[in-house]
Amino acid sequence: MTRSSLSQLPNLSIRQLRAVAAVAKYSSFIAAASEMRLSQPGLSRMIRAAEKELGSALFERTTRQVSLTSVGVEFVPLAERILHDLELSSNAIRELSERTRGHLAISCPMAFATNMLAGLITSYKRLNPNVILQIHEGIQSNTLGLIRSGQVDFGIGALGEPHDDLLVEHLCQNCYHVVFHKRHRFARRDEISLADLKGEPLVSMPPSSNLRRIFDGAAANAGFRLNHTITLNTYSALAQFVRRGVGVTILASTSLPDDRLLRSLPIDPGLFKGSLVIMRLKGRPMSAAASGFQDLVRRRFSEAPPTGSGARHFQ
Repeated sequence: MTRSSLSQLPNLSIRQLRAVAAVAKYSSFIAAASEMRLSQPGLSRMIRAAEKELGSALFERTTRQVSLTSVGVEFVPLAERILHDLELSSNAIRELSERTRGHLAISCPMAFATNMLAGLITSYKRLNPNVILQIHEGIQSNTLGLIRSGQVDFGIGALGEPHDDLLVEHLCQNCYHVVFHKRHRFARRDEISLADLKGEPLVSMPPSSNLRRIFDGAAANAGFRLNHTITLNTYSALAQFVRRGVGVTILASTSLPDDRLLRSLPIDPGLFKGSLVIMRLKGRPMSAAASGFQDLVRRRFSEAPPTGSGARHFQ
C-alpha cells in the first residue's frame, strides 16, 4: 500500500469501532453506553466523530429507535471483522509472550532423554529462555504415574495399549535394535532375529521396563528365556557396560546411543515395532509453555522421523 493510499484511509480508533459495533448490536445508545462504560453523551460524540471521519451517517436516530443506514449496513460487518481479527492477533502475541515465562515439566524414557531430548531442549530454550524446565527420566510405568498424578504436563514414550484417561498423539514408528560392541560377532551380520539372542549375555533394564516386558514375553512364547546377566537402572550405565564388551542390549531406534565403539542392527523389524507418542491426561489444560514445546516436538518428528529401519554405525 502506497503512502497516498494510506492517507485516504479513515482515521478511526478501536474505541470508535467498538462503539459503532455496540450501537448496532443493541440498536440502543443507552445499552451500548452501558456496555462500554461511557455516558450516553460521550458515546454519541464518539459516533458522530466516526461518521464525520467516514463522511456518511451510520445510524438513523428517532425518539423510538436506532437503525442502520445503508452505509451502516455495509460498514458494521467490516468494523466487527476488524475487531475480531485484532483480538485474534492480540491473543496470539500475548500467548507467544507468555511462552517466554512459566514452568514446564515432562517425563520420558531415560534413553530418549539421553540421546534426543537435549537437542529439543536446546532449541526450545533458545526461543523461551525464561521457562523453567523439569525433566523426569524413568521407565514407562513411571511416566504414566507422573502423568496421572499431575506432576508433569505431558509424557513422551511408547504406549503398547490404549488408556481411557489419556490423550495420545503419534509421533513416529520405531523398531528395536540390538546394540553391541563393534568387535562383537554380530558386527559381521546383516540381520538379527530374536532366536540369535538365545544364550547371549544381555545388559538390561529392570523387568518392569516396557522394552524388557516385550522381549521377555516374546522369548517365552518362542520357548526360551533371555539371558539377562546384568540388570541396570540407567541407560547411560547400560551403554557403558556394552561398550566394555560384557554383553549386548536391546534399545528402541529412537534411543540409540551416539558412540563410535558401538554398532546396532534392528531385531526382526517386521515383527517388533513400536510407536513413540506424546501422552497427557484428559481434561488437563495445556499451558502456553507446554503447548510450545509440544509444537517443537511435532515439527522435529515431522521433518525427520527416525524410523531406525536399517543397520547403524555410530561415529
